[in-house]
Amino acid sequence: MTVVKDIFKSLQLSCVVFLFTAFTSTQVSAGVPELLAQGDHARMMEDYPSAEKAYTEALAKEPGNYRILKSLVEVKFFQKKYAEVKPLAEKVLSLEVTLQKKVNVFMQGEPAPLEAELVDETVVAPDSGKSNMRNYLDSAAKDQIPHYRLFFLKSGEMKLIPKSQVKIVPIGVPRLDHEKVSEIYAIVQSKLISASGLAKAVEMIPVKGGCFKMGSDKGAHNERPVHEVCVSSFKMDKYEVTQKSFLSVIGTNPSRFVAADLPVESVTWQEATKYCTKEGKRLPTEAEWEFAARGGTSTEYYWGDAFDPSKGNFCDASCFVNVKNNEAADGYQYTAPVGKFPPNPLGLHDMAGNVAEWVNDWHQTNYYNNSKKDNPRGPRPDAEVTIGATNDKVLRGGSWKTSPDKLRSAWRKSFWTDYRKDGLGFRCVADG
Repeated sequence: MTVVKDIFKSLQLSCVVFLFTAFTSTQVSAGVPELLAQGDHARMMEDYPSAEKAYTEALAKEPGNYRILKSLVEVKFFQKKYAEVKPLAEKVLSLEVTLQKKVNVFMQGEPAPLEAELVDETVVAPDSGKSNMRNYLDSAAKDQIPHYRLFFLKSGEMKLIPKSQVKIVPIGVPRLDHEKVSEIYAIVQSKLISASGLAKAVEMIPVKGGCFKMGSDKGAHNERPVHEVCVSSFKMDKYEVTQKSFLSVIGTNPSRFVAADLPVESVTWQEATKYCTKEGKRLPTEAEWEFAARGGTSTEYYWGDAFDPSKGNFCDASCFVNVKNNEAADGYQYTAPVGKFPPNPLGLHDMAGNVAEWVNDWHQTNYYNNSKKDNPRGPRPDAEVTIGATNDKVLRGGSWKTSPDKLRSAWRKSFWTDYRKDGLGFRCVADG
């Protein structure tokens, strides 16, 4: 909260005071600039209800103006009106992100708007038009009027334009403002998740024990050789652990993309282990995970040898990571709510994609050469004495930010136990 409040303290109080004084007399028929000035002054005075009222009136006049939306997000947030903040923040976050404060300038006498960068929102300049381009305040002077300082992109000219002569319409939302609203949105989502009550009991799927061929001869070196493994019966969470469940048990939510039914991500191996332990469960072994993911199949993916974009959440055409697949789409840019993709033959959802899942085993590149056949649990923690061993834990399943081949049942990777990444989550198992 302190960080967010510091954003607002950077406003120049003298400028806000001037604007409030200048526009109070026109309150009855105030336009957007006047209402913004009233709202900014009230917010500086921490009179958030009055600021909210002014911004709400301004938004009614210009519903798509990110500057107004952002201001409303902030003052409602300070009043803890979290349910009202959410839709406003989502509107801001849906806008195009720009590096500048780009605006369309509608000027008297111009047939079409001119594109410009809004350098200063308010410059107090003399009516003569002469200015040293500095912002200043002289309450004794009566011939000074508020201007926009605009850099016109086509002509390359910087100009001061009286606010009364133009209308500006923002183009997208500046990156820094987008990040500020995104930060507030994450906090609001977590508050709303907490307020929605306790999570429902997690459904578990019985997995009957058996033997299978683990690994793949078509994958990376650490997936070889294919070898026979047998596991005892166990039960596995039907879905990846959601943020609502994690927050209700652990009391925190480390996720980047926040919503109750999204999988918890950016979670460390230690945090995943702590959650499962508190629930009377544990993380699956690597062998249990692959046995369950395959669901009795022996193909590269549980549905066959060819990739199918309708079966899991991967880095598709909307993904911003450089491994994205421009030829396919799964319907989600980031994580998807759990259970949105078809289950595997055992009824388990998202075993391919969405978030990669922590398992209990330590990693060793050549472990498959000497793995136990019955209920293997990976190499010992001190396995660094063996070539190819690491102090990392294994993760499985691929995620929204990996290429399609990482969704194969045999794919495996590892990270150190305190690693955080927005593509890492988990699910728990219990002995059968």
